[in-house]
Amino acid sequence: MSVIYAQIREQRHKKILNTNKYQHKLEREKMSDWGPVFISVLLFILLSPGLLFQLPGRGRVCEFGSLQTSGVAILVHAIIYFALIAIFLLAIGVHVYLG
Repeated sequence: MSVIYAQIREQRHKKILNTNKYQHKLEREKMSDWGPVFISVLLFILLSPGLLFQLPGRGRVCEFGSLQTSGVAILVHAIIYFALIAIFLLAIGVHVYLG
């Protein structure tokens, strides 16, 4: 009889542990993942054509701090932005959980 009670107690203990793991997972899912937001905003600011650098420049291949842009420079910076977003968010998987 005590063996049966021990088995039942063990099964209840396993269920409690499993529900604790599940609750922890639910709590983590409730937290916001701010990694993609931070990476996107940072890259958007840094890769604005003409702010820090411009590829291609108006007179050279690369100009720094010119604050002027062209359609080709916007296209080049958009391609660079997409490539870096894909690397940081998909390949590396940057995650920042807050809350």
